[in-house]
Amino acid sequence: FAFSLALGVATTGSAFAVQPAFSDTICPEGTQYVLAVGKVRTDDPPQRVYDVAHAASEAYARCASQKLAYGFREAQHYADVRSAQFAVVAARALVAMGRLDEARSMLTYHRARAQDVADWLTEPTAFNSAHASGTGVATAGDNRASMYRQSAKEIVQAADVVVTMGCGDAC
Repeated sequence: FAFSLALGVATTGSAFAVQPAFSDTICPEGTQYVLAVGKVRTDDPPQRVYDVAHAASEAYARCASQKLAYGFREAQHYADVRSAQFAVVAARALVAMGRLDEARSMLTYHRARAQDVADWLTEPTAFNSAHASGTGVATAGDNRASMYRQSAKEIVQAADVVVTMGCGDAC
């Protein structure tokens, strides 16, 4: 009977479907750190929360630098936003441990990166025209905001909340 039950489950397929693991295709080096953050529980000590969140933030900061070096703006924005979101979590853990100066430093740096993404607009493009004079013509681009603008704004607000609620005047 057990064999026929197992065979029935195996043939139907979806009874015990396994969810695919998270895999970051933009910043693959961040995958292992995100998975580690996902294993943190709310009752874990603040030092553990800080360790995994800080490691994830650093991995995404490195990815952002790489993406910037290659001129991949949207990918850089993605990595900056991910880095900042994990930095807010790490800063909250620092506040819980009473390490307010470190929390302030982390929030100041990452809040600025998130604000840069929130404020960013595409730049106009310049090119040589086919005009007989050969003079350059600048055309106004569409000046779109980053596709990560809303997330960046939310992170800026979250960083501000940590400063006002968690650190008070100390941050």
